[in-house]
Amino acid sequence: MKKVFLSCVFLALALTGCGGNKPAETASAAADRSPTVAELDREERTDMIFTVEGQTERVPAALFIGRGYSIYIPEEGWRLEQESEGHVAADTWESTVNNDVELQVLHYSVYPDASLEVTKANFAATSGYVFEDLLGGDLGDPLAGVDEDGDFLRFMAAEGADGSTYVIAWEYPGAAEGFGTRLAQIADTFQLME
Repeated sequence: MKKVFLSCVFLALALTGCGGNKPAETASAAADRSPTVAELDREERTDMIFTVEGQTERVPAALFIGRGYSIYIPEEGWRLEQESEGHVAADTWESTVNNDVELQVLHYSVYPDASLEVTKANFAATSGYVFEDLLGGDLGDPLAGVDEDGDFLRFMAAEGADGSTYVIAWEYPGAAEGFGTRLAQIADTFQLME
């Protein structure tokens, strides 16, 4: 299900003319290098506190530094997959407990007419989920979609300093043992590099 979803995103971008070469002058220095944890002013490790069904969990998490962003990911229970095609790079963490649960950060390199609103609309249109509207969706204001099986997809989007855009998306089944709460908190740790 996840591979099909990502393939649809890549295909939609190619069909809309977004799959060509990235102009060299638009790449930012921040996105092309890996800063140190100290430069990001974030801790290398932290404990995430989740409250699920009245129970509090303390989970150790490590800072992941991606292309132009950083995010805390729990140290156990998640498997990272990285893909890149055309203007889209994807870092995907799939749960090792439930393979229907994943968190994804998509980085859309700069391309003509790629505003934040266009990115959100393209992502929603190719997701296979139904969204009631596309108002919101910026960092801290996730949009929620549902598919025919009752699975959920939530996402937020952000624009980098160089004009590239990011989508932070998390997908989980309706009966996913509190994953919706956990994934939302993990997604909230996403920060762009300046």
